[in-house]
Amino acid sequence: MATCYLNGKYLPLSKAKISVTDRGFQFSDGVYEVIASYDGTLIDIDLHLKRLKKSLKEIDIKINLSIEEILKISNKIQSMDNLKTGIIYIQVTRGNQNPRDHKYTNTLKPNIIIYSIQKDLKANDQLSNKGVPVITYPDIRWLRADIKSISLLGNVMAVNKAKDMKCHEAILIDQNSNVTEGNSSSIWIIKGNKCITHPLTNKILNGVTRKKLISIIKKNDLIFEEKIFKKELLFKANEVFMTNATNFIMPIIKVDKIKIGKGLPGVISLLLRKQYLQAIK
Repeated sequence: MATCYLNGKYLPLSKAKISVTDRGFQFSDGVYEVIASYDGTLIDIDLHLKRLKKSLKEIDIKINLSIEEILKISNKIQSMDNLKTGIIYIQVTRGNQNPRDHKYTNTLKPNIIIYSIQKDLKANDQLSNKGVPVITYPDIRWLRADIKSISLLGNVMAVNKAKDMKCHEAILIDQNSNVTEGNSSSIWIIKGNKCITHPLTNKILNGVTRKKLISIIKKNDLIFEEKIFKKELLFKANEVFMTNATNFIMPIIKVDKIKIGKGLPGVISLLLRKQYLQAIK
């Protein structure tokens, strides 16, 4: 049975409740993090909590817990639930407000939720050997994608369209036909010995896996390049792959039913995945 930390109490997840006046529920007024547990290790949790702190600051939510305390709670949840492989989910909303009002007051008490989800992340090892198909989809999200907001309707619409097309992910395309990121991932292309991804702007999230991968790329005979690139370049790339906290590094073999290269996982993508998994153990 999953355990949930809710505002200072540890409860069975099924018993954890928040008010209908919660601003996260009514306005998507909050932020979150997803942290992978792999063989009992919370992967890059320090980087996730650093990003959580930044997101909270960006939307002006102040909490009475330090990053160190959130770390302790996350570790306790992992231990209580004997979480070997899965995720720790952290969500902070601005709190309950009644009467409902777009304007918030500074007296609200944030709702802090942390709980575990059992998930077979190792199934992605086999999936990565096959590679995954994806679609492209218009990037209809708000213009602060650098904040890990719980406002995810654009992402939900994109990934469910991908699901309808029997695809793994949706690559988001902005109004200028540029690739931004995936519905829940950073998108990379390999052209020659260059690993190319979108630069850090308000249009993408500073992915934790992305950050770690950059150092791995630089240790190989590869060039890391941040560059805005058009959708058409996906089809001209030697390889395409995605990165996020639960897929780690996942080769993409088709985009909109068009094969990337020979339609097989790329050699460099698989090498980077192997080295990433070695780095987190």
